[in-house]
Amino acid sequence: MDRRQFLQISCLGATGINYALSAPAAADEQVPLLEDSPQLFVDLDRIEKLDNVRQVFHAAEKHPDNPVLRKVKPWENDRGTWGSVVYYDEEKVFKASYGGKSGRRKEFRPGSLSDCSVLCYATSPDGVRWDRPELGLHEVMGTRQNNVVIGDDHHNGLAHWESILKDPMETDGPRRYKALGWSSYDWDGPRSGIYSMTSPDGLNWTHTPEPVFHYHPRPGTNDLGPVGDAQSLMIDTLQGRYVAFLRSLPHRAQSISRDFVSWTPPVVGLRAREGETVNTVYNHMGFVYGDRYLGLLTYFVRDPKDPLLTVRLLTSRDGENWQRPETGKPLIDVGGIGEWDRFIVMLTGAPPIRVGEKLYIYYRGLANRHGPYEGNDDADRRGGGIGLATLRLDGFASLDASYDGGRVTTTPFRTHGRRLHVNAKADNGRLRVEVLDEAGRAISGFGLDDCRPMQVDGVNERIAWKEKNSFDSLKDRPIRLRFHLENVRLYSFRIA
Repeated sequence: MDRRQFLQISCLGATGINYALSAPAAADEQVPLLEDSPQLFVDLDRIEKLDNVRQVFHAAEKHPDNPVLRKVKPWENDRGTWGSVVYYDEEKVFKASYGGKSGRRKEFRPGSLSDCSVLCYATSPDGVRWDRPELGLHEVMGTRQNNVVIGDDHHNGLAHWESILKDPMETDGPRRYKALGWSSYDWDGPRSGIYSMTSPDGLNWTHTPEPVFHYHPRPGTNDLGPVGDAQSLMIDTLQGRYVAFLRSLPHRAQSISRDFVSWTPPVVGLRAREGETVNTVYNHMGFVYGDRYLGLLTYFVRDPKDPLLTVRLLTSRDGENWQRPETGKPLIDVGGIGEWDRFIVMLTGAPPIRVGEKLYIYYRGLANRHGPYEGNDDADRRGGGIGLATLRLDGFASLDASYDGGRVTTTPFRTHGRRLHVNAKADNGRLRVEVLDEAGRAISGFGLDDCRPMQVDGVNERIAWKEKNSFDSLKDRPIRLRFHLENVRLYSFRIA
């Protein structure tokens, strides 16, 4: 499927007006308890019915100063790079770990030379302007006055680290920071593959002596594999575990660990579709979002004349089985002619960052093509780096209705929360909500005419009724919500 075909796809509900999505829950089925988490509309499994409403997916907006992280120092990389950008609440600072080059080349297989990589480190107060501290940890290009945290003395510089993350489940000690990366060291032998590393501060790293996942598993051993590169790490705070996302051509696999030491055998969690071969499903990563999981997919359109890599959205309820919603557009598309990200847009190894009422999504970009293709791009062409795209908080998808009005009815749920909050654009329209009982009747005091209309654009607006200030009387009672939209985009709701 090429880019043009992708843009012709209609998402669910874009052409239909009235349709039911979930059968009404039977009386003997367990009614789920919704905690204080945003209920998104990237899937519709908690929506019972839409009337005159469309599900619409949204693309992220690229920052005008892109690429925000580009080559400044001689040992940095201007050909597109790998790495992660994270935010540290305690220090109120963004930190980036990203790839560079030492200026040396090493043979990683007979007759094949590779540029030796280093891992660089930078900090930023706003995620756009970056400082490069002189750390003095490694000598690169004849100087220790650099921002390098892993030099090319490790595995001859034949490693790259996609995910470099701070672990919120480990608050102190030498393993507070964790990373997962690929090494081409010992290419044809047993020591090539995926390694992990840990650090007390994100600057001084300890590497595993052997691959966690092998490119060439040794027969008769417990080696896990075979896996290729293009990996990422999820720290799953919902289930208290670590998830490694791995290449298992043509699919994507994953492995789980409880201690970041022992890992389960990789199993496929994201399958290539018919016609998607080799590395079409190129790389993916996942992250916790409220009470569920979202993910990003680097998708490779392998058109020999016009190859493109874009970033698309993934969804999951369990963090193991991943779905690709038919969004009709990439979450982050390639740039136009003359742009730094003209042909390649790829994910980075860390989840989006909430900044006020927006999500910051960092991505890699490059102006020339990924092979194979029928053409010739100049390998010395400048450009590339790490870019920033922003999205409204919870803004991956919305349920939209025009002035003729629409209704969104949820499936039954229970709650211990007290107040209903919504993320919606209703400043040029009107949003009202009624609360229904198991039989679909409005509960006294929570009817449509009792609701005070919302008529603002806000990500966390409270819905109130004339006589009812909380859901205390509804605790543990099966209820539905019915949203009435008049020229409104509804992005999410939560019971606070």
